[in-house]
Amino acid sequence: MGKSSFKFHQINSSKKIFNKSFIKESSEIIFMPGCSLSGYNEELILNIYDYLRKHIKNIGITFSCCYRPSLMINDDNSFNKYYKKLNETLTSNNIKEIITACPNCYKTVKANSKNVKVTFLLDVIKEKGLDEFLLNHYKDLDIKFAIQDSCAIRGENSIYESSRYILDSLGIDYVEFEKNRKNSNCCGAIFVDDTKKIGQINRRCSQTNEKHVICYCETCTKSMIQGNKQSIHILDLIFNKEVINKNYFSQKNQSAMQSWKNRYKLNNRRKYE
Repeated sequence: MGKSSFKFHQINSSKKIFNKSFIKESSEIIFMPGCSLSGYNEELILNIYDYLRKHIKNIGITFSCCYRPSLMINDDNSFNKYYKKLNETLTSNNIKEIITACPNCYKTVKANSKNVKVTFLLDVIKEKGLDEFLLNHYKDLDIKFAIQDSCAIRGENSIYESSRYILDSLGIDYVEFEKNRKNSNCCGAIFVDDTKKIGQINRRCSQTNEKHVICYCETCTKSMIQGNKQSIHILDLIFNKEVINKNYFSQKNQSAMQSWKNRYKLNNRRKYE
């Protein structure tokens, strides 16, 4: 994914058909799933939002991009132009808190919208709790996973603890990567140059002998799959019916076109009342 692909992503992500927000006048908290997760699985996002609505009164949702890819290619002018739109959405709706499902969104919004509290979704799930039927749901699963820590939230101890607390509650058997938590290596997605990216993906994947990897970043999940690991997102274990029914434990490769289609459907399929 070279610079042109990053620019294409940012231009399209700024279009209204892909970054709508559904916010009531009474909403002070919004959910921001992020581009990668929204592009992965439409129903997963809807199930997460339904969970949040059960626990948080008048929560809204935004499908805005955080525009971090512009920063990754050192295009500060584009970032400032695009991020201004997100900041205006937050300000005009008097949003006090954003719940993010994406480590890159978490980092970017936290750094650029100082008046808004930014909370990671796993911290919310740890606080509010899992549905009872999910407790120890996977205890008989004959798979051991390695847990991949995102470099985007390096040093955020609450996220490290929440992810592992949730895995323990689900009954998942997991081990740590050789380098983990604040010492975790990047999955490779930070590199614009494809050769460097593939090299880093392979280096990171070589730091565990486990074939299966659990991530709490969708970009990491895709990188692990590129590195020939069988990988899923931790949210798959909680909100993806196919995974809950133990039909599969690795995401499938998905075309960029399908990802854009999924994002379009999420923005235009229904009202989020």
